[in-house]
Amino acid sequence: MQGWPSKALGWVESERVFRLVALKATAVSLVLRRHPEDPDEVVRPMQRQPDGDGFVWEVAEPDPATYYRYRVVQGTETFDIADPWSLAVARQFRLGHPTWSVARRTAFDWQGDVRPGTDVGHAIISEVHVRDFTAHPSAGNPHPGTYLGLADAAAPGGLGALRDLGITCVELMPVTSFPVLEPIDPPAGQPAHWGNPTGMNHWGYMPSFLLVPSERYSVRGANAAQDEWVGVDADGTFHDPGVELKRMVRALHRAGIAVIIDVVFNHVSTHDDNPLIRLDPGSWLHRESDGVTLRSHSGCGNDLNTSDPAMHRLVLDAVRHWMREYHVDGFRLDLATILDDRTLRDVRTATREEYPHAILISEPWSMAGYRPGDLAEFGHTVWNDRFRNGLKGNHPQTGRGFLFGRGDGGAPRSEIAALLGGWERVIGGHFETPKLSLNYLESHDNYTLGDFVRLALGEVRFDEQVERQQVAELTPQALRVHKLAAALLLLSRGSVMMAQGQEWARSKVQAGSMRGYLDGNSYNRDDATNHLDWTERTRNPDLVDEYRRLITLRKDWLLPAFSTGEAMHFLAGSCTWALGYGIDGSRGRLAVLLNGESECEAWFNLPGGAWWLLFGAENAEVVPIDGGVTVRVQPTSAIVLYCA
Repeated sequence: MQGWPSKALGWVESERVFRLVALKATAVSLVLRRHPEDPDEVVRPMQRQPDGDGFVWEVAEPDPATYYRYRVVQGTETFDIADPWSLAVARQFRLGHPTWSVARRTAFDWQGDVRPGTDVGHAIISEVHVRDFTAHPSAGNPHPGTYLGLADAAAPGGLGALRDLGITCVELMPVTSFPVLEPIDPPAGQPAHWGNPTGMNHWGYMPSFLLVPSERYSVRGANAAQDEWVGVDADGTFHDPGVELKRMVRALHRAGIAVIIDVVFNHVSTHDDNPLIRLDPGSWLHRESDGVTLRSHSGCGNDLNTSDPAMHRLVLDAVRHWMREYHVDGFRLDLATILDDRTLRDVRTATREEYPHAILISEPWSMAGYRPGDLAEFGHTVWNDRFRNGLKGNHPQTGRGFLFGRGDGGAPRSEIAALLGGWERVIGGHFETPKLSLNYLESHDNYTLGDFVRLALGEVRFDEQVERQQVAELTPQALRVHKLAAALLLLSRGSVMMAQGQEWARSKVQAGSMRGYLDGNSYNRDDATNHLDWTERTRNPDLVDEYRRLITLRKDWLLPAFSTGEAMHFLAGSCTWALGYGIDGSRGRLAVLLNGESECEAWFNLPGGAWWLLFGAENAEVVPIDGGVTVRVQPTSAIVLYCA
């Protein structure tokens, strides 16, 4: 069905028409109400109209009421559903999240908003969850847990903290509409924590409407009452959460911070009356070879089939809509390998057409496969788990990396230099250019970097219950490890991402049923496990200052040198896990020296000239020798030198 659907879908305001793709339906009507619970409704039959090689259901409506649904006759069933192409929805806050689509939306004045024009190769990204970043009382935020809270420059937990640190781009965890209440029972014979003991879809990775901003982060939605129609007044007035999201984006742009959003195009929620599932003609969701069983390469049991023409169109419509309507600067694709290759290429093309500086980042794995090289070929910057595992490790006990003077994390010593260099093909990596490698040590998944280090150093056991105040302040040994981790990340070539709270070695000490254990999978916890405690930032000021200094150093010295395209010259130290690199920049030569050994002092020889210490002077000694200098680097530390 090439070229289908060709007409605009959903409520098309410019044409004053509603259109729906419902291939199995025998009849469809448009249902209009002034309030979701208004007993008076207007019902308009829709007509089946040809569209390219297929058809759509269509009805003209010059002046629709605020709320609408479709009444679908399909086989022996008649049911009402919201529009899968909704641009806004009103949800009721109860299990199942009954939903109405919204046709009457609020205008917004962007006041001359200008995107920062951040290049992905120069971006210093912070992965942020809107609610977690702003919800804790210590955030001091007048709008905790909300878009407006993140837009607040004065609160300790708001955009001022990002600007102060030097962040140039935020990667927002999902802000597309999702059902917040998500009860999942554990499998038979398994303990309660194998299910979802909190009953919450806190991080939003179970989406419902791909073009709609979540009401969860609106002022009205942040603390919705049971059975409330979120954002709906008694007279039917709708308070669009998208307006608050736009205010947040505008504020971040004014602070020079680009905004990319984490989008889940690979599966949909099963915890509400999802229209994509109800209308699926058999090709919108992936199925196993029996043609019935839903495929689960996402681990959620309901993978979207983006090779289907309608689903392909939905993804591209979503990409264009978010860039046009919400001025986002790009996307991070969750479990991108589930998407078909045509869609992955077309998403890259669409983002560039909408905005030449658009940032497109992809997660290169799923149960469908691991394809970092292919995604890079399609023009996507890729989360580089090789960097994470090689430099940090993949397990605190059995898989530690360079940071601990070991090579158990999956990357041999010979690969570390290539990872620091952006994992380019010319040095044995996956990528044509370094900016296609997103280097990171911590993300929302798994243990925080702070907790990984606590466990790896034996300061906390896996089976140990602790209080947050016990672990918040770093020991001297842990502080050295964290400072080296900051250097490994921010002195690497490629794109870089930090997780929220990484700059103070944030811990996730679990609240609730597993109270006191370090939590390595906190997706469902809308509580102190995830909410950032900003008082902890003051417990480790030396580490926060170290991140701030390294970010400034990266911007002022390293990015200009990386931008020249000059090759990096790798340097071997006198210890096994000590290495570095030199690079020529417009201001002279730079040498970055790193020692992952916990006890061995490392010596490096540099060619002649006057070398000056730019960073890490307290960890270094520079001794003149014939033809150059030899430099001593203390264990678990990093230094940067400059030669004019």
